[in-house]
Amino acid sequence: MKDCQRRCSRASVTYVSLQDRPHYRRQRGLILPMLLIFLLVMMFLGFGALRAALLEEKMATNAGNQQMAFQAAEHALRFCENQLRLSPVTIPQLKQGPVTVDGASSKPYWEIADSWRNDEISVSVPRMSSEGTVAAAPPRCLVERLQFDADLQYRQQLPPQFSQQRLAYRVTARGIGASTAAVVLLQSYLLL
Repeated sequence: MKDCQRRCSRASVTYVSLQDRPHYRRQRGLILPMLLIFLLVMMFLGFGALRAALLEEKMATNAGNQQMAFQAAEHALRFCENQLRLSPVTIPQLKQGPVTVDGASSKPYWEIADSWRNDEISVSVPRMSSEGTVAAAPPRCLVERLQFDADLQYRQQLPPQFSQQRLAYRVTARGIGASTAAVVLLQSYLLL
């Protein structure tokens, strides 16, 4: 065997048996557990990155959904304000709230869920455009005619040509996004 090693080494190839290596007996297969631990750490890092990406995607979807609801509510608010400026007014005008609910407590119209389903109280607004994502429900608005006392500050600050009784309205609009989870209420006061 020594004879073969000498001849083979001259050919630049050395054959040494594994038992002749002094460090072979000290190895215990440490690379496999280290590799498995490394793969486990990489897997956890991958799952963490995936969860972060999914969370960011959900946040972006919710922000877009909330923005859609806000735009729908703003469209409904402007629609009702424009309808009040027309003659004759074609949308229902409610008395100034609050309204008693179930004989126990009183709430404003916009806090009562049935107000947004009843066509005699709120008005469904036509859709803005036929493009893009569709809202879960059409935007709606309701109008309350406000009753002011004669001694209120706004009457004192009016110029003389507006000394007669002016009409005042509270317009409340409700917009819903692509899901019913995003609901926006907007209000404006209109003095005609």
